[in-house]
Amino acid sequence: MDSTSTAPAAHLAVDAPTAHPHAACLNCGQPVPERFCGHCGQDAHHTHRLTLRYLLLHDLPHSIWHVDKGIGYTFRQMMTRPGAALHEYMAGRRAQHFRPISYLLLITAVSMLLLSAVGISAVPPSQQSEMPRLLQLMLERYMQLYAKYPTLIYLVVLPANTLLAAWLLRPARFNFAEMLLSQAFVSGTTTIISSLVMLPLLLLIPRFPALQPLLGLAMLPYMAYAAWVYRQLLEPARIPVEDKWVRSIGTVVLQTVVLILTIVLVQVAIVLSLIRQDPSLMADFKAKTAAKTAPAPPRNQPDKPGLPANQ
Repeated sequence: MDSTSTAPAAHLAVDAPTAHPHAACLNCGQPVPERFCGHCGQDAHHTHRLTLRYLLLHDLPHSIWHVDKGIGYTFRQMMTRPGAALHEYMAGRRAQHFRPISYLLLITAVSMLLLSAVGISAVPPSQQSEMPRLLQLMLERYMQLYAKYPTLIYLVVLPANTLLAAWLLRPARFNFAEMLLSQAFVSGTTTIISSLVMLPLLLLIPRFPALQPLLGLAMLPYMAYAAWVYRQLLEPARIPVEDKWVRSIGTVVLQTVVLILTIVLVQVAIVLSLIRQDPSLMADFKAKTAAKTAPAPPRNQPDKPGLPANQ
């Protein structure tokens, strides 16, 4: 009787290690019948001794980027079928996706790291002699603030964008929390697009100042992408196609206005702070502005032929 009662236990003890490297979880000690521990979630297949090769080729890329089913997968989905991907994520299909807030924060940090690495100046050297010192300091402080706190602007812009999207894109039937996470996905992807457009321009402008006006056009790819995402987000809604496009484009336009106003308000606050610290900056600003707006002195008229110079 004892042999028959212990046979199943012996069978489990022998077979369990063949299914995966560990019969018990090395983290919590619970039995692991499959790959992942049902108690703490640790992966039983990747708890062997660490080596430098494993660290460099697998653990480090996987933990940072989740190449197999993380940020790379999310980015591909947001570039190919963003509307369907967002609907699926909100419906519960989330295991393969990178978390939306982490997606936004990581991409923003990497973007600012790239800007810092190339050493881009806030004011091109060719314009430093003509630009008032107040504006130069303001742009430098703004870039320093954005580089030190790259997610600060999203604390203002993201909730405002969510309110606008929840209002205009309400046929998509997302609540505020779902729309907030959708905006995090969209903002993270547009940050990648903006970086790919802006970095080459910022590198070329010091050598080719004529490219400076193109910086204003760098927002067009961001706006076009966001409008496309919102249009796809409204695809299941039973409203006319024209209404879908009006809502999508209207959302993008209003969100762009919010972004510009936020940047302007931050820059105005920096200007006021600089003037309080050094009032002479305002005098320099007025002097250089007056010199630029002053009419050019008339050139001397050439003397009429045949008349003396004193006539």
